[in-house]
Amino acid sequence: MDDIHLLRLFLKPKEGEFVPITFIEFKRKLVGWSPELKRSVFIEHEDEKEKLKRIREVNLMSVINHLSGKLSTIELTDEEKVNFEEVYGSYLKKGGQLLYTRQKNGARMISIFEVRKEGRRIKAQVEKSVLSDRF
Repeated sequence: MDDIHLLRLFLKPKEGEFVPITFIEFKRKLVGWSPELKRSVFIEHEDEKEKLKRIREVNLMSVINHLSGKLSTIELTDEEKVNFEEVYGSYLKKGGQLLYTRQKNGARMISIFEVRKEGRRIKAQVEKSVLSDRF
């Protein structure tokens, strides 16, 4: 399957790919860049800050990814969180299906949320099949 990136813990769809989600909760976490690991890591204890660069606070949104059926996490800026809260308010009033995608804005990818009517559903699960059935 070439859409394996849509099934991971940290959800990062490509531009134009939509992932159906169900919102669970928000958490604020400290994140810093680890030069040793060459990636961002979450800060659990104060003494970890000394080894990290570019320490910042982010919004972690826990969701159920309907493609994998598992819990996933989306990292949002404050502006993206405000955008989500507006879309989520509309979702609670009108119903439908809550979708997550990302869009290129200059050099950055920003998180975009939208609500679609029930009639135009994105498939709710990854279809499991035997490889020989596909040929």
